[in-house]
Amino acid sequence: MSDAQVRILLVKPLRAAGAPDPDTAGALGRLGPEARIEVVHEVAEARARLAAGPPDLVVAEHGLGDALLALLEELRVAGTPAVAVGADAGEEAALRAFRAGAADCVAAGPDLAEVLPVVALEQIRRGREQRRRREAETLEKRVEYLERTNENIIQNMNSALLVVDAEGRVRFANASAERILDAPPGTLRGRAVWDWFPETPRKQLHLARTLAEGARFRGAESLVRRPDGSLLPIGISCAPLAPAEGGPPGAVAIFQDLSEIKQLQRQVLQTEKMASIGQLAAGIAHEINNPMGFIHANLSQLGEYLDDLGRVWERVEGLRKAAHGGDPAGVRAEALALDRILAEVDADYLMADLAKAVRESLEGAERIRHIVQDLRSFSHQDTDESVEADLNQALDSTANIVWTMMKHSVVLTKEYRELPPVRCRPMQLKQVFMNLLINAYQAIEARGAEAGFRGQIRLCTGPCAEGVRIRVEDNGTGIAAEHLDRIFDPFFTTKEVGVGMGLGLSTSFSIVQRHGGRLRAQSEPGEGTRFEVVLPLDGRPRGAPEERP
Repeated sequence: MSDAQVRILLVKPLRAAGAPDPDTAGALGRLGPEARIEVVHEVAEARARLAAGPPDLVVAEHGLGDALLALLEELRVAGTPAVAVGADAGEEAALRAFRAGAADCVAAGPDLAEVLPVVALEQIRRGREQRRRREAETLEKRVEYLERTNENIIQNMNSALLVVDAEGRVRFANASAERILDAPPGTLRGRAVWDWFPETPRKQLHLARTLAEGARFRGAESLVRRPDGSLLPIGISCAPLAPAEGGPPGAVAIFQDLSEIKQLQRQVLQTEKMASIGQLAAGIAHEINNPMGFIHANLSQLGEYLDDLGRVWERVEGLRKAAHGGDPAGVRAEALALDRILAEVDADYLMADLAKAVRESLEGAERIRHIVQDLRSFSHQDTDESVEADLNQALDSTANIVWTMMKHSVVLTKEYRELPPVRCRPMQLKQVFMNLLINAYQAIEARGAEAGFRGQIRLCTGPCAEGVRIRVEDNGTGIAAEHLDRIFDPFFTTKEVGVGMGLGLSTSFSIVQRHGGRLRAQSEPGEGTRFEVVLPLDGRPRGAPEERP
């Protein structure tokens, strides 16, 4: 409602025929066409109109008794001005009206048409002024409250918040930023943000790209160096900051300490790895038990051979003594005894079989050494450090472990091409390869009841334009089309209860993504599945800018 419009609610009781009835509506009509007068006859009806919106003024005629006094009390609490009009507007009646909440009282006499408009205008003016004052006070309090709330949120949020200018110097930092960056309170303002990212060229920093290109980033990972020299992993989001009132442009950066999350990720990854090893335990035990069995048997046979060689050595020793004694007859006798013993023990066979037993035992021990070495390598606790690694070796050592559980039902084909070194976390990528191989084996096992079926897993590696490519292909059951888009979702699985939790492929996808690569699947139900891992050589996550709306 504009200031030119006036809304007046007139509460006019219905009166008996012949009773005095002041022309209150006519008096108010002299305020002009801008005044809209709404007439009601009951207090209940008046309350309904008030609930719809407060008027500029309420004019109530006497004759409603206590109901009128209650209404005036409600209007005073609500802050709506009210004028009481009545023929009996003497001192006592006016006093009751004033005490109830009326702003003024007017007698319904011959000068009502002149007095009521003046009183009404004055009360409307005062009411509007008071309303503006209350609204201004309310707005000021609300702004103050919002400022305090905003300050409390910013200062007490767990994430660090930095506002920087176009040169990358800090204009504002909250308490969490000081804590995460290990800076004394109030010392961050004016510092260049580049000081905390010495490991990354400035042009590659997300914040630098935000300032230069206006790009937005959400949840990108980076490292900041603290004053003690330690590197802290953070997840950072950046957005350009529009200049206000001609001020300089800049950017806002929100980042979070990821050290605890990284530790939890390592624990989850280690748990997943050990769970995978648990699935392979029976096969590994069998694979170790086989060479141990024939090593034990060979050692028992070697003990018998040593006894026979001891008898031969006794005759050799006798022959040596006879030769030194210069007794030809004794030499001949000892030589005959030696020939007899050699014939008894079948010396030629003994020496050949002895060499074979030693050679077999060495081969068995070497097999055990390789199994244990691959197992220790796979179960080793991962670190946050990236190193250059040969992914052919990482894939092959992982395949050797898995092979112990699948060798009786799967044909494993390896097609490795020479790969350049890849900067990565090898233990994490071994976990990816393990998950893909176990999934392939389980898909083959699920199809294994078909007559004449022979499971096949094919491992292929090679360089590609983006870095290196690793493929794991199987001829198992395949994946239904409606499930293919969900296989990388956490806890999604099509396996039977107890076979898997649905974290293997989700974990693998996250690991590959953190290495800046991609993991994708192609499958035909009943034909098999191909998983392809593509990794860049530098192992850096590709932080693509967020698209603008």
